[in-house]
Amino acid sequence: MKLFYSDASPYSRCVRLVIRHLGITGIDEVITNPLDNGEDLLEVNPLGKVPCLQLNDGSSLFDSEVILRYLDCEFGEGQLFGIREHNWIGESHFSLIKGLLDSADALRQEQMRQEEGKRSPFWTGRFEQALLRGLQHIEQTGLAMSRDLSIQQICLACLLEYIDFRHGELEWRKVAPALALWLSEFDRLPAMQATRPK
Repeated sequence: MKLFYSDASPYSRCVRLVIRHLGITGIDEVITNPLDNGEDLLEVNPLGKVPCLQLNDGSSLFDSEVILRYLDCEFGEGQLFGIREHNWIGESHFSLIKGLLDSADALRQEQMRQEEGKRSPFWTGRFEQALLRGLQHIEQTGLAMSRDLSIQQICLACLLEYIDFRHGELEWRKVAPALALWLSEFDRLPAMQATRPK
């Protein structure tokens, strides 16, 4: 198998972290800049987005949620997502974290537009407020405090570190101090260390 990924992508990092957590071998990780529209990536994902997992039979899986569910089902016996039909609250938490990843990524796009003098204060504020509200909600639910490692925790850790990596000015620790403490512990996992953007 071959994983096309970007080092700075929080979606790619979620997948790479799960690969390491589940001890999956035989996946060649290929660092890719999706903005280059490289032929290798476009052959397996016409959307030109990462992550993309090319299977041994030549077929490919995308987006990150599909890849994460595949890895958990095929290699993790469902330990990360759990039994879907019996965990609607967990599904909602997963959707919230995915939405926050989308907001963090969109905020990064706005930052890049600023370099061109086109940044929108409205959208910047909207994305920042969505991130702060969402993290405050997660803090209140106690989601991160579960002893059993879940896909929600993995994606949450990748989200928080992506915010620190790309949006250091966003003071999320003020609205979610318990999450900050949790992250300092979770960050010690070898898979977190191995997948940190450079």
